[in-house]
Amino acid sequence: MFYLYNQVAEMTPMERMMAALGGAKPDRVPVHIYPRWVPLEYLRLNFLQTWETPDLYVKAQIVGQERFQYDCVIDYDMMGPVEEALGTVLKYPENDVPMVKEPAIKTKEDMKKINWKIDPRKDGNMPKVLYVIRRLKEELIKRGGGKQHVPIMTWGSCPSRTVGCLLGFQKWFTIVVRDPDWAQELMELALDPWLEMVKAEVEAGADLVWVNDPVSSGDCISREAYERLTQPMERKFIEAIRRETGVPIIFHPCGNWHDRLDLIAQNQADGYFLGPMDIRLCVEKITEENKAGRARAKAINGNIGATSPCTADKKIPVPYATTLASGTPDAIEAECKEIIQVVEGSGLRSILGPNCWTPQGTPFVNIDAVVYAARKHGRLENL
Repeated sequence: MFYLYNQVAEMTPMERMMAALGGAKPDRVPVHIYPRWVPLEYLRLNFLQTWETPDLYVKAQIVGQERFQYDCVIDYDMMGPVEEALGTVLKYPENDVPMVKEPAIKTKEDMKKINWKIDPRKDGNMPKVLYVIRRLKEELIKRGGGKQHVPIMTWGSCPSRTVGCLLGFQKWFTIVVRDPDWAQELMELALDPWLEMVKAEVEAGADLVWVNDPVSSGDCISREAYERLTQPMERKFIEAIRRETGVPIIFHPCGNWHDRLDLIAQNQADGYFLGPMDIRLCVEKITEENKAGRARAKAINGNIGATSPCTADKKIPVPYATTLASGTPDAIEAECKEIIQVVEGSGLRSILGPNCWTPQGTPFVNIDAVVYAARKHGRLENL
C-alpha cells in the first residue's frame, strides 16, 4: 500500500499483523487497539443501535479503521452469544456490552437440562455475529479493490469464563474451591459450543481469534487452582482452535497475572494481549518459556500502561486503561516507544495496544498518538 505522507510503499495491515504474529519483522510494529468504542463514538453511535442494526456496526468498523489507520477490525467481540443460546439471560444496556441478567445454571440438575449441541448458524443471536463478520469481509474486499487489506478479529471464550457466565461469577469461584470436579465437568461441556462458534466465525471470514479469561487472575483464584483446573482447559481450547481453523490466536489474561505468567505462556497462543502488568517481567517469563520449548509465543499485543510504577511494584491497583484514556499524546508516545524497545529487544514482536479494552471516552488524538508512535519508533530499520 502507498502511504501518502512519507511517499513510500508500506505493508498492508493484514501483512503487518500476520508477520508480527508469525514472528517476522513487519515494516513497522502493528497497532491493534481492540476498537469497539472508538469507531462507534467517531460516528456518534451507541452499542445498542449497532446491535439492533448490524450494518451500522460494520460501517463504524470500516470508517474507524480508515480514519485512525490501526491495523485490525473486530466483530461484536462481546460476551454472550453462546452463553445466551445455552440459556443464560442477558441484558442489553444502551451503551455497553451485554451483561448476565440471569445465569442458566443454579443446580447440577440445571446442567443436565441444557442442550449443549447448539448450532451457531441458526441458534439465538449467534447468526447476527456471523453476519457482521461476513459483511466486514465484503466491505473490506470492496474497499480494497478486490483484495482484503485489513484483518478481522473475532472472539472465542475460554471454558472458565463461559462457565462463569452460565453460573454467575461468584458461584463459579465457589465451586472452583469447594467442588472442583463439578467445575471440571462444566468446563468440558462448555468447550465444544464455543469451539463450534469459533469455527463458524472463521468460516464466515474471521482471520484472527482472541481468547480471554477474566476469571483466573490472581485477583480471582490461586495459582494452584489455575494450574490444576482452568489453565489446562485454556490450553485445550486454544489447541483445538488451531487444529480446527489454523488461524493465529491471541490470548488475553485479563487482570493481575504476575504470579502465573509462566503458565500463561504455556497456553500455546501465538501472541498475548497483556493487561496492566509489568512489561519487562512479561517479556522475561514468555521468553523463558519459549526457550524451554514450553511455549510458542511470537508477539505481545499491548501494553500501554505497562511501564508505570503501578505495574512495577505489582501492588498498586492499575485503573482500567487509564494511560490511553487520560494520558497526554506526548506521554502515550513515550510509553509506546518504551514498550516497542522492551518487546522488540527481546526478539518478540510488538503489537501496540491498550492494557485492556480501549475504553469509552478515549480522546481521538490519543489513538492518533499510538499510530504516530508506531510509525516513528517502530519502523523495521530502527529495530
